[in-house]
This record gives sequence, structure tokens and C-alpha cells, in this order.
Amino acid sequence: MKKTNILITSGPTRASLDAIRYISNTSTGRLGKEIASGFIKKGARVTFIYGTGSERPEKGAKAIEVTTIEDLLRELEGLKGQDFQVIVHAMAVLDHAPERMIEGKVSSTVDWTIRLVPTSKVIDRIRTWWPKALLVGFKLEVGKTKEGLLEIARQAMGQWGAEIVVANDLKDIEGDKHLAYLLGPGGRLEAQANTKKEIATRLVELIQSLS
Repeated sequence: MKKTNILITSGPTRASLDAIRYISNTSTGRLGKEIASGFIKKGARVTFIYGTGSERPEKGAKAIEVTTIEDLLRELEGLKGQDFQVIVHAMAVLDHAPERMIEGKVSSTVDWTIRLVPTSKVIDRIRTWWPKALLVGFKLEVGKTKEGLLEIARQAMGQWGAEIVVANDLKDIEGDKHLAYLLGPGGRLEAQANTKKEIATRLVELIQSLS
């Protein structure tokens, strides 16, 4: 994959509640880092957008740190002119964010009701901005059966226009254990992996076979 341009998003996003508090995801960025490292070893040119506080490759990638969804969209828009052949959207983008941020600090002595509203679907923007790229999306669910998880992943694949979807369930992620299913074109189950490193290896292999 020498000279292949690859864009990877990884790690969490945040949304501020007030001047000192925020909501976020639990993503560590470890899987995204493993995927990036796999591509770097193959000689690919990797642009790596990662959430604040998450893991990233120590070398071999152009690293861009973001905090909020707005930061992410701004950086992606700034990259629109670049020709990425592969985009791996592994970042845990918040599905909901506070309707408004409160200036200053909310007192600890008051009741505080927070209204969350849906956020922009970043993967839709990615597909619009890079219509010819091979797009990899990730689907994380909680407490689903294997069949239920795969069906949700196939639906997402159609909605996103993605060629590959990595499907996983929170109940199957603990420590080094990370069970995931890799679906390829047409929603076909291409591979199963049991650790983050194995997910990265299988994903790089699958992308190579499709490129």
C-alpha cells in the first residue's frame, strides 16, 4: 500500500456543558492507533485525526488533534482537497450534545436540567466530500445478539454508503478482549477478530483485497 493516502479518525469527542464540565465518550483511541500502525507498516501515507487525550501513533502519521465535533468537521473540511483512497472513520462521535453551553460555572447547589439534541452525522459529510474513497465505518451496540448486531451493521452500511463496517458490542470488549465482525461489500461477513490488534490486521488485509 505504498503511497496510498489514508485518513483515519479515532478516539472520543467532547461537548461542553459549562466552562469547566463536558460530556464525552469512553473511547481510548487504542483501536484507531492499531489500525494506523498497520497501515504505516505497509508504507501508506496516514493522516490521523484523534480526540483529545486518546492514543495516537508515535511516528509515521500526520497527527491532528481535535476536541469537539465542530473541530472535527473543520479539520475534515480543510482536507477536502486531498485525495484519500481509503477513509477509516473509527472516531466515537457524540450522537447527542447539550442544546446550549452555559457561560461560567453552574453552581453545585442548584438543580441542573440538561437537554441533549442530536448532532451532525459526520460520516455523511465524509461520504459527500470523498465520494470515491473506500469508506470504513464502525458500529458499536450494547447487549445485542450476533445476528442482531450484524443486521444493524448491514443497515448502517447502506445508510452510510460504506464498503466495510466493523461491528462490535460493548459486552464483548474488556481489557485485551475485543470481539468484532468485519462486513465487506454487500454486507457479507468477511472476518471475525478477537483483539484490537487482530481487528487492525484483518481490516488492513480486507482493504488491501478491495483496493
